[in-house]
Amino acid sequence: MKLEALGTQERAARSGATHVITIVASDLTNTTAAASQTIELKDALAGQFVKGIGMKLVTPFHDASDSTFNSVTVAVGDGSDTDRFITATQVNANGTSVAHKAPTTTVRAYLATDTIDAIVTSMSAKKLSDIDVGELQIFVKVYEM
Repeated sequence: MKLEALGTQERAARSGATHVITIVASDLTNTTAAASQTIELKDALAGQFVKGIGMKLVTPFHDASDSTFNSVTVAVGDGSDTDRFITATQVNANGTSVAHKAPTTTVRAYLATDTIDAIVTSMSAKKLSDIDVGELQIFVKVYEM
């Protein structure tokens, strides 16, 4: 997982997003079948506001050796609401993957430190660690008043 702060021009081009988080296939390490994996994307500090800007599926995820592995979903939220910013979205190449997803309109004011998390969920009888192809970008805006 890679976290990058965006520069002024990139922010303007990305609807005000301050950060892009990139998740790639090698970040999916859960070896339990039909299980989800929580990936901590960024700290949200007390006093900060966070708004989901959206996600872009650069390369759909899949297991190159298993065409029956056809469902992987991603949701983006935090410790108190797992899909606060982006509801569960299909990102598997063998399913009906969604290339771009707008967030909910939620802006969250953090009174205590929390983490912004991606929850990646595998289908029945398949392990996320078997995914060997894929790249997803998640855009968020983090600011203080």
